Amino acid sequence: MKLNCNKNELYKLVALAERNTGKNQTLIALSSILLRASKNRLFVISTNLEVGFEGNIAASIEEEGEILSPSKTLLSILYSISDEEINAQSAGGNLKIISKTSSTNLKCLPADEFPVIPKIKKENHFLVSANSLIEALKNTISASATTYTKPELASVYIFSQGRSPLTFVATDSFRLAEQKVDANCPPFSLLLPQKTCQEIIKIFEDTNDDLEITFNKNQILFQGKNISLLSRLTEGKFPEYHTIVPKSFDTQVFAEKNKILSAVRAAGIFASRLSEVTIAADSGKSVLSIKSASSETGEYESNYPAKISGPSVEANFNYHYLLEALQTIPSQKAFLGFNGPQKAVLIRGADDARYLHLVMPMRGN
Repeated sequence: MKLNCNKNELYKLVALAERNTGKNQTLIALSSILLRASKNRLFVISTNLEVGFEGNIAASIEEEGEILSPSKTLLSILYSISDEEINAQSAGGNLKIISKTSSTNLKCLPADEFPVIPKIKKENHFLVSANSLIEALKNTISASATTYTKPELASVYIFSQGRSPLTFVATDSFRLAEQKVDANCPPFSLLLPQKTCQEIIKIFEDTNDDLEITFNKNQILFQGKNISLLSRLTEGKFPEYHTIVPKSFDTQVFAEKNKILSAVRAAGIFASRLSEVTIAADSGKSVLSIKSASSETGEYESNYPAKISGPSVEANFNYHYLLEALQTIPSQKAFLGFNGPQKAVLIRGADDARYLHLVMPMRGN
């Protein structure tokens, strides 16, 4: 293998590939990155057996070939090079990286030690905007569980009824987030692991093109112009969440989102050790109050005018959950729907039902 390429472009790819290598030092091949020079492209490939990453950049290829390089060492070498163009060539099991100001000889492994990444047949596939996909994952992943005792809750549930919209849902049983995006796709449902969601956001966040999504019973492939990510799917059944999403509300509140958001942030400073803040909707005075108190830091209360219909209500919530729900609302005005102090509050944009967030109260008053 012998080639010339842009160091900065290669560094970006290697950084993404390194995130998806195996961390078990006894399996050296999994903590390495496969470099493959072919047809004026340099391919960068990695896997940890749960996901498989592949990206490529333009390169001037003098000799085609491949070699398996230690990922962290390669990343450090590329980071240290100040020159934009590099020459990379393999010989005798080593990878030599030469720039105008430096030369490095890196000991590598034979390419045949790298595991084979499986291919998926294009039986089930569709296109979705990268921006829509990233938005949906960002808006739902925060509601997924952080522990893997129930893998289906440490995942984002994605499904379609064979027509638009494509729906994303996540819950940790304390809150639930749902986001709908426009996409024409076949009827399906699957569970995408939380870690894979994080990688998709990282890899495709700056992509403006459509992504092709191909899947089968066990795996899913996300393909962009020059980057792809293959992942295993979570086994299990997602809860029948539709039954817990209220269709009507005893108390309805419409208020300025940014004012509520600022108040919740401030209330968080004075929240108790349980991160508890109180939301009170006074329909008689048309005032929304957000309060918190701590024996260690003090007390906080804010009062804002709001359009409130139905009986007054007061309930306590985890302020982290409220923040995450409010931050993802694109609208300037927020809607809060209550069915008493002991049931979940539904939070969404006042004029946008594509996104909603349910937050369970910490305890009823």
